Amino acid sequence: MGIFENVLLAVAGIKANRMRSLLTMLGIIIGISSVITINTLSNILTAKIEGIYDSFGGISLVGFRLTRKDDAVRERVSDEDRFSAVIRDDIAERFSDKVDYISFSSGYIDCTTTSHHNMYDVTLYGVNKHYIKEYMFDIGAGRFITDSDCEKGASVCVISDRQAKKLFGSVHGALGKTLSVTQKGDGRFAMILDFTVVGVYEYKVDAVTSMMLNAVGNDIESWNTDVYIPYTKMNRLLDKEDFSNYINVHIIPGLDIDGVATEIKDYLNNTYYRKNDSYNIRYWTQEQEMSMFDEILGTISGVIAVVAGISLLVGGIGVMNIMLVSVTERTREIGVRKALGAPNSAIRIQFIVESIIICTIGGAIGILLGIGVGNIAGIIVGRTASPDLSIIILSFGFSMAIGMFFGYYPANKAAKLDPIESLRYE
Repeated sequence: MGIFENVLLAVAGIKANRMRSLLTMLGIIIGISSVITINTLSNILTAKIEGIYDSFGGISLVGFRLTRKDDAVRERVSDEDRFSAVIRDDIAERFSDKVDYISFSSGYIDCTTTSHHNMYDVTLYGVNKHYIKEYMFDIGAGRFITDSDCEKGASVCVISDRQAKKLFGSVHGALGKTLSVTQKGDGRFAMILDFTVVGVYEYKVDAVTSMMLNAVGNDIESWNTDVYIPYTKMNRLLDKEDFSNYINVHIIPGLDIDGVATEIKDYLNNTYYRKNDSYNIRYWTQEQEMSMFDEILGTISGVIAVVAGISLLVGGIGVMNIMLVSVTERTREIGVRKALGAPNSAIRIQFIVESIIICTIGGAIGILLGIGVGNIAGIIVGRTASPDLSIIILSFGFSMAIGMFFGYYPANKAAKLDPIESLRYE
């Protein structure tokens, strides 16, 4: 009997015992679908995180932060430790052939505003003109903060389109209007601040944030967003000098990001922070954060893969068990075939092929199920991705290997049956 006849015989046996075969495949289906689903979700999350990082300036964005030295003599950060306007301007000028722009925020103030007897929470952020590039805002009307606004410390602001609609009726209708906010404080001593709206940005909520807001009962349409004002105005409101705890430097695309970042870091530490007794400068890149994310995701995927492997092992044992039952049920058939001259190898191959077919069908179902679940998850979070082809091939091959491994013992047992005793079996 050839391989083709063995395959047909195995398929006929599976059809004759559909429910038993399906239950036998269940462990294989769960294990394989888990592997494919996790791989698909991993790719979706990676694409999602990359999209978020791209919205924050992409991989060319490098953040420089104050870092406390191991032998620091001071815990408290002073203004002398922070990034001053002199430092920011020096970096922009000295590395003008390598730096595209520098963005930063000088601080924030929590406030409230009132419209039509409704009170809304807003947060004022002091930013420079390049902040919009870092966060990839789209301006729906008007403009963003300019150098002129920052030089004057102007009382102007940029609000979101949703704030514009709620407070002023429409996006374009908000331009030129006054936004009055009350700084959160001690009752009657709270400060009232007035800003002229010069721009409206488009507020975007991704699918993940949308689900989180819905989960906690927040209406997305009424979600309050940030208000941006010139950083110099924020400094005056906070009664502070022109210092910031961090700066984000966007390297010109195409250059060696780590190389340029290291050059800037070393320059700062060897000049402005050379005599600082407690703090120096370090940097982080989007690529470093992505690597950390990939490492965490890889660990989680590995743990789940182990669980899936256990499921496959249990499924393999189930296949072995059902094949032993099949051998017992077909003892007379085996005896007849051996009496007609079938060699042990033919009997062995027959049952191994049947075991492989069961696991292969289970593996195929598991792959399709895993892809389906992964795509559903992708639709929910607004980002689609496919499992790696190598994972699909590996999973399919692994399911066949399980069928061969766990089918060998029952097949070998069938091949060694004595034909006389098999013919007497009832």
